[in-house]
Amino acid sequence: MLLHNKKARTMAIKNKISKNSRLRIVTAIALMVTIVVSLGYCPPVIFSILTLVMMSIMTLELKNMVKDLNIFLFIVPFYPIIPCLILIYFNQTPEYKELLYYLFTIVFSFDTASYIAGKTCSKLWNTHKIVPSISPGKSWEGAFGGYTGTTLFILMISKNICWQTYLLSAIICTIAFVGDIFESSLKRSANIKDSGSILPGHGGFLDRFDAILFVSLFFFAYKDYLLTFFIK
Repeated sequence: MLLHNKKARTMAIKNKISKNSRLRIVTAIALMVTIVVSLGYCPPVIFSILTLVMMSIMTLELKNMVKDLNIFLFIVPFYPIIPCLILIYFNQTPEYKELLYYLFTIVFSFDTASYIAGKTCSKLWNTHKIVPSISPGKSWEGAFGGYTGTTLFILMISKNICWQTYLLSAIICTIAFVGDIFESSLKRSANIKDSGSILPGHGGFLDRFDAILFVSLFFFAYKDYLLTFFIK
């Protein structure tokens, strides 16, 4: 009886993980389609409205994680308000609009490659955790897989293939990882699993776009260099 119950619990956990993985994939595809359509086939105002709505939701999610009003007021201008305004600025400026495609696809490629590499390696051996006290799921194997996948993606899409490609990939991956860990630390402090439940399989908008918010600051600071690197 105990063995039967143990097998039943194991099967239930596997089914839950499988269902969550499918939800993650479907939601990720839906988000990418929404981004591509709003950027490429809709007036700029549509993307701006969607971004402002997302910013409002993320602000509420942040408020639920950060109960101290002073800390909340200190964080919220940089996370998520300014990054979202940067996204709108890029979209409204024809010269920089194409950088948005690179921003989203590169960060999503890092997230996806990290997730796949981490899950795969965890089935083969005990992976080496980076910050288990904050985010138990993050491993060095996953991070290296994310960097490898991101680098390969940048090599395929960039106009310039040189040693700077590997450095740029490392910088973007590191910033994306820091963004992810920062959001995880907020959730850990608030003792919650997800920032919200609006995105099936992912949680809240902050769970999905935490890395985007951080990397957008890097893209804005070096927008002219990135424009030359990727496009011109």
